[in-house]
Amino acid sequence: MQKNIWRNTLFCLGLGAMAPVMAQAAPSGTLLRSAHSYTVKRGDTLWGIAAHFLHNPWEWPRLWHRNAYIKNPNLIYPGDRVVITRGPGGQPELRVIALHPRMTAEPLPTVARGEVMPFLGTPGVIASKKAYDRLPYLAASASEHIVYTVGDKLYASGLAHAPVGAHYQIVALGPELYRPGRKNAVGYALHDLGSAVVRRNGAHAAMEITSALKEISLGDRLIPTTKSVVPHYFPSAPSHPVHADIIAKMSDYPELMAGQVVIVDQGREDGLRDGNVLQIERAAETTKNTVTGKAFALPPQKVGSVMLFRVFPTVSYAVITTATRGIQVGDHLTSPSPVSTSDSSAGNG
Repeated sequence: MQKNIWRNTLFCLGLGAMAPVMAQAAPSGTLLRSAHSYTVKRGDTLWGIAAHFLHNPWEWPRLWHRNAYIKNPNLIYPGDRVVITRGPGGQPELRVIALHPRMTAEPLPTVARGEVMPFLGTPGVIASKKAYDRLPYLAASASEHIVYTVGDKLYASGLAHAPVGAHYQIVALGPELYRPGRKNAVGYALHDLGSAVVRRNGAHAAMEITSALKEISLGDRLIPTTKSVVPHYFPSAPSHPVHADIIAKMSDYPELMAGQVVIVDQGREDGLRDGNVLQIERAAETTKNTVTGKAFALPPQKVGSVMLFRVFPTVSYAVITTATRGIQVGDHLTSPSPVSTSDSSAGNG
């Protein structure tokens, strides 16, 4: 019983089950904030709680990987208390005091589910417009509306053999994706508009809209629904230096902030994995030297960070985790900067 009440764990960003374990000392260079404890609330995310204790939340895996016997990331629940203590050698340790009895609640997600869920149930990227044009589509309606919503009945083409009760995602063609400086597109992003169910199959299959995230119109395409389960993300720095770019956004805002989704021009073929964290840099700007009057080039500025949550062969979907100013298409992405030696003692609690 005592073992269940006091779970000495290494707190990390991830989802999955973990046995009670003792956290090891923080690696040299890990920069802690001055906070000593935090009680987890409903609506929190693991990323946010990590940021409460650590200047670079993505560094939690550095501690976690020091424990070879830990097989899975820790579950953190609303009501749990996360505290920083000192180990025998004076090094900071993390202890999670579990609420007892356990509240009936789900463990915290890495990031807000609403931010990434709309992008998990569809292919996300399609190779070409020709491939998109070959998909089944919403062809007609008995009621002539410009926009359709939940409960509306439509007729689809291309689902003659679809079983009654089959569920489909409704998608529209998104931005064409290019890597900077290259002429050949790597594909198209897909916008998830909603979902529909087959009520009657045949040459003109009868469909009913079951959810609507955006405006749905005739001509929108249909893709079989796959179960949308939030993966067990484990935020970490890439295993190699990365130089990438934001090449598209999945919203209409001119500038983006934390919680919004962008597309990165690199993927699995470039060695990236789900959970990799990259920092966002705004391109260098040129100003004037006050003394000489000549042009003065400013260095690139760090303006935020992203976490990859869906990695394809040549591109990746990423959610903006931090932003100090509006993020734009064209902003550069690099591997997270290591903590400098001069900063390593600051803020340790």
